[in-house]
Amino acid sequence: MAMNATWIPLEDSLTLLSERTWLSGAVLTGVGYGVVLTMYFLCVRQLLKTMDSSNRIQRIALLTYTSLITLFGTLFVAACTRMTELSFVDYRLYPGGPAAFENDMFSIPVDELGNVAFVLANWFADALMVWRCINMYRSTNYPTILVVAIPGIAYLGSFTMGVMWLLQVSASQSSPWLTNGKVNFTPPYYWLSLALNMTMTVAIVIRLLFFRWRISKVMGRKFGSQYVGVAAMLVESALLYSSFALLFLVPFALNHPLANLFIQVLAEVQIVAPLMIIYRVASGEAFSTNKTAHMLSTNGVDGAVKGIKLSKLTERSATLDGGPHSSSKLAVKTKENMTFENSSEPYVV
Repeated sequence: MAMNATWIPLEDSLTLLSERTWLSGAVLTGVGYGVVLTMYFLCVRQLLKTMDSSNRIQRIALLTYTSLITLFGTLFVAACTRMTELSFVDYRLYPGGPAAFENDMFSIPVDELGNVAFVLANWFADALMVWRCINMYRSTNYPTILVVAIPGIAYLGSFTMGVMWLLQVSASQSSPWLTNGKVNFTPPYYWLSLALNMTMTVAIVIRLLFFRWRISKVMGRKFGSQYVGVAAMLVESALLYSSFALLFLVPFALNHPLANLFIQVLAEVQIVAPLMIIYRVASGEAFSTNKTAHMLSTNGVDGAVKGIKLSKLTERSATLDGGPHSSSKLAVKTKENMTFENSSEPYVV
């Protein structure tokens, strides 16, 4: 059946593009929610599988965290779906079309539910990032107040901007695009969240590479390879969120309709990143806080160096004494003292 040109709404091309981006954004949000649900069940399965008496409290805390952040994603996709129904079905004859309805009705209760869920998920995701950074640097020689203050102030700024943004979009006939002549908190809120995510990730990766350098210097390259894997995972999770944040912020700054698409998808993408990290933690592919601190400490590294030297001296001495059996026993014992165990104890960095 041939398409009839008279079926096309009498709207300009920009309006039609805006409507397409809003609808496509809702569809992609559903795809993102599918990824969130998959990662959530994988995390729950792995957390329950590895739970024992030694890590029960931590596992329960992680289960609570993953459940809450997934709940926020569920609430957002539900609100997004209902809002799409209202704009494209129930009130499709709204002056200006569905795109205008989406912009003008940003503060109605169903959409406000999605906005609150979005901000709560963002706060949870940023909190995990800040906690990882604090946990990573607390074993350094820097003052504790300095280690806690810098990430804490950054998080407080993101939290404050989130509150201001919610107040803005909750006002009648207001949205990220319509501010009624007041200050638009959308750009600073999203840029600050993006900056926090990127700077915290860079700080953690630098620390991990420092771990690798110190351990490799003493024990050899193969002993530092695991740090590169964790650093790569952190970069990948941060890159996922940062990419979608930029895909929203750049079109938003240019007042292009593509921003309509990515502001919806970003709600689910920001949840995928922390779930990826928690799954890695639950799988035991991380480091114990105590072991990491010990390996980084001067005593830990110096002890490893002394262990290597002592091993060579004792093996040479035992060989000179003519005791091959005693030599092998000493070598085995020294090797045990030098080995860094591959801990399965989770470490939320």
